[in-house]
Amino acid sequence: FDAPVLLSVRMWVYRRFIEIGKRTVFARSVMFICPHNLTGGPIKVGCNVGINHHTELDYSGGLVIEDDVWISQYVVIETHEHVITDKRPKKEQRVELIELTICRDAWIGAFAVILPQVQRIGEGAIVGAGAVVTQNVEDWEIVGGVPARVIGRR
Repeated sequence: FDAPVLLSVRMWVYRRFIEIGKRTVFARSVMFICPHNLTGGPIKVGCNVGINHHTELDYSGGLVIEDDVWISQYVVIETHEHVITDKRPKKEQRVELIELTICRDAWIGAFAVILPQVQRIGEGAIVGAGAVVTQNVEDWEIVGGVPARVIGRR
């Protein structure tokens, strides 16, 4: 339930912890996470950003979301990965942190997954619904599929 009063309270709370620009809205159940007791990188969210419900944003490696970005529902963004090199338990393996920048006017479609190898979603880029992004997306590209590949340009 996203009544205006509840939305205002939610955004007030988020602004106590995250640098957020004007006219930015997070729907219900948006999760900023930093798992595995990592310290977490910087988080910055620009103006006029919309993040829809049930979105998981890992900021362990750092996350910058520029102005006018739309992130649809059920998107998962990861900024860390486990580097498995031998048979030791996963918790003993190295964790690599990668900062992600989602540039101005980008749009991430519903149920998309952005994996930690990605450092940049370009200006005006569109990530199609259900895409699994494994590499950087250039300015104005439209990507889709599993793994995501270029399917057009704006």
